[in-house]
Amino acid sequence: MTDLDTRTDDPVESPKSQPSSIGLGFWLKLLGLAILDALAVYAFVVFFAEGDWMIGALLVAIVLFINWAYLSPRSQALRWIVPGATFTLLFLAIPIIFTAYISITNWSTGNSLTKPQAIEVLESAPYVDPDAPGRVLDLYLLRDPKGALLFFAVDPETGEAIAGTPRPKADPASDDALLDLESADVVDADGDGVPERIDDYELLAGPALFRVANEIQSLVLDLPDGEAVALGTNTVRVVTAGQRYVYDETTDSMFDNAGDEVCPASGETGKFICPGDRAVEPGWRVVVGLENYKDILTDTRIRGPILRVFVWNVVFALGTVVLTFGLGLGLAIVLGHPRVRGKVFYRSMYILPYAIPAFLSILIWRGLLNATFGPVNNLLNTFGIPDVPWLTDPTWAKVALLLVNTWLGFTYMYLISTGALAAIPAELEEAARVDGANGWQVFRRITFPLLMVALAPLLIGSFAFNFNNFIVVEFLTNGGPPILDAAVPIGATDILITFTFNVAVSAGRGNQFGVGSAITILIFFVLVVISSISFRFTRRLEDIYGGS
Repeated sequence: MTDLDTRTDDPVESPKSQPSSIGLGFWLKLLGLAILDALAVYAFVVFFAEGDWMIGALLVAIVLFINWAYLSPRSQALRWIVPGATFTLLFLAIPIIFTAYISITNWSTGNSLTKPQAIEVLESAPYVDPDAPGRVLDLYLLRDPKGALLFFAVDPETGEAIAGTPRPKADPASDDALLDLESADVVDADGDGVPERIDDYELLAGPALFRVANEIQSLVLDLPDGEAVALGTNTVRVVTAGQRYVYDETTDSMFDNAGDEVCPASGETGKFICPGDRAVEPGWRVVVGLENYKDILTDTRIRGPILRVFVWNVVFALGTVVLTFGLGLGLAIVLGHPRVRGKVFYRSMYILPYAIPAFLSILIWRGLLNATFGPVNNLLNTFGIPDVPWLTDPTWAKVALLLVNTWLGFTYMYLISTGALAAIPAELEEAARVDGANGWQVFRRITFPLLMVALAPLLIGSFAFNFNNFIVVEFLTNGGPPILDAAVPIGATDILITFTFNVAVSAGRGNQFGVGSAITILIFFVLVVISSISFRFTRRLEDIYGGS
């Protein structure tokens, strides 16, 4: 008799339903991406319409990457780093790329627009024929309490009246110069058609009228179809305006109605060039390649000052790091000694430079170092020391910069040195003293090398910061005293960043953004090279002392 298998199979359980991945979080993510995509499409259209296709293309690339990272199942790991990578690209990479792009263009005061924008501006420029007879109207002058003039002109034939605020002839034309007489508060007491008051403007007569006779000769009133120019205190001539420049797309040239000239476009200069090499302003941005770099490196007027500034820039940054680190480390060692009392008080006092904004401290120091009235020289005079030209002598100005920058930066070095000293094991110092090492030997062979392992990257960062420390130079010495025999604007204490600012913005020749960006890119590469070499030595210190 065979045994019967009386086992009963467990009832087959239906597989548990898997939780759906489409939940509230999915729809919120989809909504966020939809809003981001909509904003990106709008921004791309705006950038493309303005001719900034490079920024638009970068924007599209970033948005496509974000969509792929959050929608593709294969990119789940990237979702954690996408926010940080995006902000790094937006605030670090894109400015560097854009600066590099500007450095290969002729972007400057006269060439800051795109070509379509420049054509639009030129074609909108009015042209008034100075020989046109125009209409002669009766002119009445009014003035408000602030001294502003108002033209009130009446056509003697039709009685039509116009009023408006004139502008100096050298200023650009105004679209809202005319006054709406219907909505204005007009007072005409005698009913002769000439108001005694319009709003706050009072009618001039007698001696007051003669006092403005010379002033109105330089004024012009803009009309919708022309200009009104004063011929005297009682007459004004209205001349109809036309279009001065007309662009011909087939020949890529601009016709100047004023001189009856054809001005072809120049792809090299980004301007329309009329006969006699007369350039029409404004021009437009064009890519000039490496011309800006070539001018910087080959033009002796720029290359010589740059080399001079570079040497001082390195001395300034390196000297600042040495002085601030030496003072900060010395204070950290002294205040770390167990016998020192009042450590909390001293540490609080040394943090005071951080409690005051840097630019305020610099301005205070500028007053203290004034050669004539400064308290520093007054104190020196009490000891029989003559006045020191802190800010007017090239050598003393450099000394003043280093002293003030040391005051501003030693607190940071003191704080990081205090933390690094506390992290060094006390057993190493004790073991060295047991072996017979004195205090100097312990510091030189153990404490300082271990400090450099921790602080070397921070010192490199401090060097890079002070290499581009624009604020202290600009506010304390303004780069001066100036070097008068230089071909470009340069001062004895200028560093590369202030020299770049002078060349690009404040040289009195307009904004030279292309040249300034080229110098900025060169500074960037210099810092990259210096930092790379410094980090190589830092790795050697880590290899030697890192395992101690």
